[in-house]
Amino acid sequence: MNEESKVKGMMSRRDLLKIGSVAMIGAAGAATLAGCGTPKSTDTSSEETTATAATASFLTAPAAIADSEITETVEADIVVIGSGFSSMAAVRSAVENGATNIVVVEKAATWQYRSNQIGCIGGKIQEDLGIKLDKNAVVQQIMKECGYRPNQRILNLWAEHSGEAFDWFLAPSEGKDVVEPDTASYDGKSMRVRKMHWPQPATADLEANYYPIYDDCQICFPDNGAYLQAFYDMSVEAGVQYMFSTWARQLVRANNEGPVTGVIVQDIDGNYKKINAAKAVLLATGDFASNADMMNHYVPWASRFMSIFPNVDAKGDKTNTGDGQQMGMWIGAKMEDGPLAPMTHHLGGPLGVDAFLLVDIYGDRFCCEDVGGQPIQNQISRLPQKKCWQIFDSKWPEQIGYMDCGHGNVSWFVDAAQVPNGMYGKNAFIALEDSEDGFTPGFNSYFAEGAPGVTANTIEELAALMEVDAVELKATIERYNALAAAGNDEDFGKRADRLFGVLEAPFYAFPLTDTVILVSMGGLQTDVDFNVLDTNDSPIEGLYAVGNTMGGRFLVDYPLPAPGISHGMALTHGMLVGRVLAKL
Repeated sequence: MNEESKVKGMMSRRDLLKIGSVAMIGAAGAATLAGCGTPKSTDTSSEETTATAATASFLTAPAAIADSEITETVEADIVVIGSGFSSMAAVRSAVENGATNIVVVEKAATWQYRSNQIGCIGGKIQEDLGIKLDKNAVVQQIMKECGYRPNQRILNLWAEHSGEAFDWFLAPSEGKDVVEPDTASYDGKSMRVRKMHWPQPATADLEANYYPIYDDCQICFPDNGAYLQAFYDMSVEAGVQYMFSTWARQLVRANNEGPVTGVIVQDIDGNYKKINAAKAVLLATGDFASNADMMNHYVPWASRFMSIFPNVDAKGDKTNTGDGQQMGMWIGAKMEDGPLAPMTHHLGGPLGVDAFLLVDIYGDRFCCEDVGGQPIQNQISRLPQKKCWQIFDSKWPEQIGYMDCGHGNVSWFVDAAQVPNGMYGKNAFIALEDSEDGFTPGFNSYFAEGAPGVTANTIEELAALMEVDAVELKATIERYNALAAAGNDEDFGKRADRLFGVLEAPFYAFPLTDTVILVSMGGLQTDVDFNVLDTNDSPIEGLYAVGNTMGGRFLVDYPLPAPGISHGMALTHGMLVGRVLAKL
């Protein structure tokens, strides 16, 4: 496998902050697969979608591809559409449990993956560190942050099996990967696994968090691809056939009744092929963040965000265009009810989304700053010009140890070569040096010439650089300092131990603007065996979904109490659905 051809999907925190420093007002662009016309009998009962159903052309099934257009027929027991994280897990699991004659269809030139974080409950790494998580507490917090709309039974599958799944994920790499705390000596290439934000500063008092954060996340260096390579190699050795540079176009279900019996695909030369599936078709095609029509239909409040991941198909087009959701709906599958949850959490400024003072473009404070990246972005979305400023003074190195240890938080100040034992670097610590330390930008780089951050020795000078009214900003800071001195945030209720005055020069301000979208959660409704349901809530025989193509997991907002849970569910649910498919 040519590593250069594989889409890494990795972006540094600096890259994200650069993108986040300007408003993302254009909708993500991607052509949909469907033709034009009035929607047919697809379910649009959700209140959130009914209003726009008349203009959602992707809901209309295209004309059936005629048998005369089929140039080749392939026989399989199981067809898997998509070759990403959840698919790779499902295929490996199915093979290990006795499944044979599997065909995988992928429109990119090779298998796909993104990022390096995986959230789980339990497993050897957490056991060795003495970390014990209450799975019910974690799941209940996710349910609460999602308005109690997810299918808790699907969340429970992750909570109950994810520790096992992560150990299973690492097993093929035993002897190659190292659980290694020495971040400073990392060479950028070898396989290493580390906890995120571990250990936490003793001063952080995470038990008092308004939004609880749990120690579920592991980081895989250099990224997940090094580990998934083993999955791919194992499946190829077992005889799995991969059809890369091939687009799934239509599921085969006679008269939209009875079982799904296969899929019609199209290769890069335009030739149609029919793959018969004697046992099942698994949809694992990902999300729809790069499909403008689907974004406008399901999450219009997030359609302006740019899809950040660079994964593309064999023609250079974005891969996350909702193919599986569309194909499923065309043959009678039910898209889950909304409101769906776009993943648009902010990573904050040079000190992450730590609870430092935030002011809007008028210099006014507007919320309790001690919340995570998704709530912060929700506030930014409603501010004038979708912009605010994070403000702190020269005492920040003494203060960050009291801050949260969640996704996007910074909780240690260290020299680049002195990382605390066992602690993962990215988004967890900040180094004062200007140069990159390999994991997170040096603090000064956010305020260098040409950078968006500003610094000054007086509040008046700071206001001028921010282009904020000096009188208003000074009044806001004076009020904030008085609340901090009193240890009681009467205005917005921030806890006292994270309420630090802006008192000692130099003073710093960094702009937070609209962020980007990673994925848009929302998929086909399934039961706990991943069997896709129809619009009457009955299982469609032979059709399954996993990963971001399945619904029931995240709604309203993407929750952050369990960092890495999206990949954790892709891994865990993939492992479980593979077992289901092997028994068919």
